[in-house]
Amino acid sequence: MAQRYDTRIRQQQIIQATLEIISRKGVSGLTTAEIARQVGIAEATIFRHFATKEEILAAAICHIRDSLLSWSRDRIAKPGSSMEKLGDILRFHLELFERNSSIPRVIFSEEVHLQNERLRCIMQDTIGEFMELISMLIREGMEKGEFSPSIDAQMVATVYLGLVQVSVFKWSLNNCRPSLTAKYERIINFLSSILKK
Repeated sequence: MAQRYDTRIRQQQIIQATLEIISRKGVSGLTTAEIARQVGIAEATIFRHFATKEEILAAAICHIRDSLLSWSRDRIAKPGSSMEKLGDILRFHLELFERNSSIPRVIFSEEVHLQNERLRCIMQDTIGEFMELISMLIREGMEKGEFSPSIDAQMVATVYLGLVQVSVFKWSLNNCRPSLTAKYERIINFLSSILKK
């Protein structure tokens, strides 16, 4: 018999199981029956915590978003140069994806891009918020004289995100090999060359 947990703990177990299943089977292979088996509960128990599979997917995307955004905000608020902060955020970003190979399978899925407006909106909002954080950090570096005053902060944030997305996409297509964090030095050195011209 499954142990009884409060709603928040059970929801986290369901989200974690969802991400683990997606990492193996993709979004199309995700079923509530499989989630229940992974967590060790009856399938009906899932629906005490989430009304639909869409809600579970939305919660999983929000979990990923919250991890990335809250860590990045915390790092920006701490001492250090803008370049150090950007480097730390990049490293965390790559490590988060490497620890969770389900993330690219979610963000590049048809479910998010074509089939579900709610999930697409969550993803769009996440990208917008993250790009604004990166832009803000770059503007901070410009104001402090660490970065060139003539750069376009929004475009550099777009370059940052593009470099990460292409690296993640290629890594995912290559069965999550080699290490994604091995890309860190090339990406941060390239960004540094743009920022400090």
